[in-house]
Amino acid sequence: MSDRITFTRDSADRIAATVRRVEIGDRTQSGPTWDTPPTPGRKVFRVCTFTGAWSINTSKTVTFRNQTTTPNTVAAFNLFAAISAPSGAANCAIAKDGTAWYLIAAQC
Repeated sequence: MSDRITFTRDSADRIAATVRRVEIGDRTQSGPTWDTPPTPGRKVFRVCTFTGAWSINTSKTVTFRNQTTTPNTVAAFNLFAAISAPSGAANCAIAKDGTAWYLIAAQC
């Protein structure tokens, strides 16, 4: 048994307009997909390591964790707080906004 589907007049007109637009479109292009398109300028989050003190409003080269291919370093900018030098390599979290990387949190 199938359930009956009903549409409002506005919904039916909108569906019909979409079908007409697809039917008159370029036949050489692929059909519509149901995948979620990639979001332009999406934010990227990474866990990294750094060494030495990191002053506010300065950049530092950080190394991506669990990435063995090169390049595996980037320059990240610290907008938030000065970080004293750890005894060895410390972990940090960074995020990419546009083309720049920014410190989100650091292991103290």
